[in-house]
Amino acid sequence: MKSKYPFVNKVVWITGASSGIGEALCYEFAKNGALLILSARNQEKLKAVQEKLPQDSNKSQVLAFDLEELDGLKDKVQLALSLFGRIDYFISNAGIAIKDFALSTPLAIDQKLMKINYFSSIAITKFLLPHFIERNSGHLVVTSSLSGKYGVPKIAAYAASKHALHGFYETLRSEIANYDIDLTIVIPGIIKTEITAHALTGTGEKFGKVDKTFQNAYPPDRAAQKIISAVLNKKESVFVGGSEGITLILNRISPWLLRRFIRNHPIKKMRKLKRSLGLKE
Repeated sequence: MKSKYPFVNKVVWITGASSGIGEALCYEFAKNGALLILSARNQEKLKAVQEKLPQDSNKSQVLAFDLEELDGLKDKVQLALSLFGRIDYFISNAGIAIKDFALSTPLAIDQKLMKINYFSSIAITKFLLPHFIERNSGHLVVTSSLSGKYGVPKIAAYAASKHALHGFYETLRSEIANYDIDLTIVIPGIIKTEITAHALTGTGEKFGKVDKTFQNAYPPDRAAQKIISAVLNKKESVFVGGSEGITLILNRISPWLLRRFIRNHPIKKMRKLKRSLGLKE
């Protein structure tokens, strides 16, 4: 018989926990009995999430830091391990997007996205893996994107960082096969978050507004529930989102056709495709 609280006394460390999918995961893991470590840059926002958790305050800890500061991540991992004495699940969820053409994006912006979206994730993983290996137990959960499978205009640096995640973690999966360590790659579609508002432009400033497509998109709480189900079932990968997931099928059947579909105004074409199939926007 399955436990009503499958994560009771399991320590779950979530980066990007102050908003979006990360925040939703905090609430869902808490409902399922987990001990939580909440990480992001903004401590006040993390505290606000912590206060809304459906559990006792002693069952969660806030660990605020900047993922871009790669040299300090080893110490952050050790600090995270000290909070509850171990980590059972690491949810690498933090990330930042881009909203500009590749030729309008200075290399420094590409490097910034790679640091936050890719290098920080693999750095924490490398520092955490000896702990998992010593215990012969642990679960890595990595939030990627549809952009980790194919690219659309104006997100080249973001897509590059997500493609890199797939390359690293799919290879790592084979290297840790002899240990009882699980790895789940999450592929979100269009989720109702403020990721586009916080996305950088080529000038380094924030885009500043939520794209229309994201305003009425797949709810983050449903995404979190689906992710937790995938983690419990130890799935190697899971897509979470709406009907845009059809692009993954199209990419397998005919990458050539998908590339032409997304070349110009892919969001508008996606809306048109949904209407033609009688699906919700």
